[in-house]
Amino acid sequence: MSELALVSAKRMRLERRAEEGSRGARTALGLADDPSHFLSTVQVGITLISIFNGAFGEASLASSLTTHLQTVPAIAPYAREAATGLVVVFITIASIIFGELVPKRIAMRYPEAIATLFSQPLRFLSMLMAPFVRFLALTTNAIVRVLGIREAKEEAPTEEDIAGMIKEGANTGVFEKTEYDIVQRALRLDDQHLKSLMTPRVDLVILDLEEDRQQNLEIIASNPYSRFPVCRGDRSHILGYVMARDLFAQAVRTGSLGAVDLDGAVQDLLYVPETVSAMALLEMFKKNRAELALIVDEYGDIQGMVTLSDVMSALVGDVTVAGEEHEADAVQRPDGSWLVDGGVSLDRFRDLLETGEVFPGEDEGAYHTLAGFMLYQLGYIPKPAEIVDWEGFRFEVMDMDGNRIDRIMVSRYVKIEQEPDRD
Repeated sequence: MSELALVSAKRMRLERRAEEGSRGARTALGLADDPSHFLSTVQVGITLISIFNGAFGEASLASSLTTHLQTVPAIAPYAREAATGLVVVFITIASIIFGELVPKRIAMRYPEAIATLFSQPLRFLSMLMAPFVRFLALTTNAIVRVLGIREAKEEAPTEEDIAGMIKEGANTGVFEKTEYDIVQRALRLDDQHLKSLMTPRVDLVILDLEEDRQQNLEIIASNPYSRFPVCRGDRSHILGYVMARDLFAQAVRTGSLGAVDLDGAVQDLLYVPETVSAMALLEMFKKNRAELALIVDEYGDIQGMVTLSDVMSALVGDVTVAGEEHEADAVQRPDGSWLVDGGVSLDRFRDLLETGEVFPGEDEGAYHTLAGFMLYQLGYIPKPAEIVDWEGFRFEVMDMDGNRIDRIMVSRYVKIEQEPDRD
């Protein structure tokens, strides 16, 4: 029982007990660092107990049972052999149940507690049988080395291990589903491409400083955004951005919208390459105390814009910033289908439909949005009503915005195999 508990116990839990002052936990950690020594001690103890059980059990029980069996005429000539066999079977069954199965079941259920409780006695036995145990340990290590087997070291937990533990905790009720979702998103944030989060350049609402001030103010008033990129004639060259609240503050202070200074309200923004991950961008936002970044490709051309709110939405789910209104990127219809924006990221799609499917070409970074998946599958610019069936899902183009897939209907379907015609 003790050896299984030491092997099964989580090292982090034992370390936490040791930090809380548990001597047994500290001893257990010491034993776990030298498995050959304590396993040899346990094996010697088990072997000695088995020998004593067989020798004294057979001697004390077999003679008494032989006397009773000799009263049965049919088996009297074989009473001694039958008694010995029955005693051996009884001792074996009792040893397996009470010496192996039950203790090991308890050790598997409470590994840290059992390891902490029995580590001190086990250490005492190790010291008592040290010479013999050392001989067995040296012999075992030598044989293992001859066989070419290296000593196993406890590996650091991977992201998959952590995700599995969190999922198990969510299934057992230790974690709330929201906590599980946040951890899942956090683990994949470092692998998430910015293209799956950004607002594409064609969808950006940009203020032009060469245009009339009133026209720019009307653009601000007619759009539900709090930050607006700013250019000077050339929309491909963004100078910075302005915040609607700063312009409103100017108007309040001066008492006139005509006195609002757009040029003076322009703030610098970050330029980041499209190869940066969402996690790296979050670190950049923190380091530079920024809330907005422009994504550029290898040629320096602007691909889109990502805000701090976009990154936080990828981490904790949809977040609506105070003062901003966003059109829903996905709406579930009464029949269970979804009307989804073509710019929805693949991760967002998986969250919506609660699926773990990996899209074809996704691992190679061929695309990052649902519209990109449609183009990848079709190989051409589609028209409304064109359909792609994949892995139990049906994707139908509902609306096009020029050459851009604007809206997609997603539904589940069951493919019906047609039976061959019978003559």
